[in-house]
Amino acid sequence: MSIPLAAAVRASPGPSSWRRGVAGGKLGLAIGLVLVVLAGAAAVGAPVLAPRSPQAADLLARLTPPAWLTYGSSYPLGTDAIGRDMLSRIIYGARISLQVGLLSVLLSSLAGTALGLLGGYYGGWLDETVMRAADLQLSFPFILFAIVVIAVLGPGLNRIILVLAVTQWALYARLVRSETLAVREADYIQAARAIGVADRRIIWRHVLPNALGAVLVLATLSIANNILLEASLTFLGLGVDPSVPSWGGMLAESRNYIQTAWWDSTFPGLAIMLTVMGFNLVGDWLRDRLNPDLR
Repeated sequence: MSIPLAAAVRASPGPSSWRRGVAGGKLGLAIGLVLVVLAGAAAVGAPVLAPRSPQAADLLARLTPPAWLTYGSSYPLGTDAIGRDMLSRIIYGARISLQVGLLSVLLSSLAGTALGLLGGYYGGWLDETVMRAADLQLSFPFILFAIVVIAVLGPGLNRIILVLAVTQWALYARLVRSETLAVREADYIQAARAIGVADRRIIWRHVLPNALGAVLVLATLSIANNILLEASLTFLGLGVDPSVPSWGGMLAESRNYIQTAWWDSTFPGLAIMLTVMGFNLVGDWLRDRLNPDLR
């Protein structure tokens, strides 16, 4: 006599707590948090952690391999084409990447969330104006917009942050608008209106909290995306000043030495990859936790 599937499942031993943690994304969250914390610690504690100045050059030690490949070398990750310590430059480069990622996401999320809330709640001409402006922004190629703006204003850290914020506010506006439309006709919103609660209080206390989860997930994933975009623009010569240590700039400077000095491009690339992976893992966990369907 066969045992029903449901009864067999109930009778079978459940997974261990470790496997449940892995299935729930806790292992990914732990890895992501470790990577993000390491990047943040490098950015904040760069003057203490870096063994040398990122600008100090020693032509006699140019293109020195990492210490474990060269006996007596004092450079853990080697040096670049003019003898600068790679480890120190990678540590200081975390400042640029995290600064661009965090500030650009902060500006774009604040602007997009405010416009999405107002447009979705009030509708009418305000909603049409915001959405048509968002459609126009999303239809414009990012790289073309970045080239035009930086060609006019010149390269620099503030310009990169401005370009990223201006090109991404529409994502938050459309996301928040959709969340606002889903709750503005709810019974508790109608009840609040009926008893005379001001629109400002309804938006702040009832509509905004429903959209914050989606905004938080998008912001976390956008930080990783913006780190990649900053590195790409700097690699193309459209980013920060070449004298400032940044991971994208280090990749650009080392592209002529890939065959003879692989460490010059490998370690900055690994720094970008691990930092982006950390934010993506945290964002995936937040998405799973804040989305009831996925949970």
